[in-house]
Amino acid sequence: MIAPHSLDIRTVVVLFHGTRFLLLRRANWKHFAPNRWTGLGGKVESEELGDLEASALRETFEETDLQPSEVSRLRLHRTLTFYHPDEGLVCLLYFAGTTTTDRTPACAEGSLAWLSAADLARLDLIENTGQVLPLLIEDVQTRNERVHCGVAHYDDHGHLKRIVFD
Repeated sequence: MIAPHSLDIRTVVVLFHGTRFLLLRRANWKHFAPNRWTGLGGKVESEELGDLEASALRETFEETDLQPSEVSRLRLHRTLTFYHPDEGLVCLLYFAGTTTTDRTPACAEGSLAWLSAADLARLDLIENTGQVLPLLIEDVQTRNERVHCGVAHYDDHGHLKRIVFD
């Protein structure tokens, strides 16, 4: 069991092109959540705490061959904080943006696909992403500018029990 001696902050980026969005199916060699679906992103470095959007963009460009000119309107929509027995204290920052292209970018972290809301039911999504993604899609569709803060509750075995947003 990991004690929460520090806070692990990570970005999760979902890019939209029209009504479709880009998700990552994590590679089968990944230690955490192999073959499961989520957004792009990763760890916020300590020197990036003053510019979380820059961290999200850095992760996006590290994980794909997208160019800065292809991504716009990236903004924070949701935060999710939790203590997980295997991961410690974590804060996920859910960003959404748009792309000027619907090409499927190259990715060394797994495979990317353009999907629609109707596809979500058939995907093996990471549990917290599975609950947050429909809310993020709604935020984008309704142009909701508010940042929603949430807390995830896990049991002692690491199973997600519920997520509550303000």
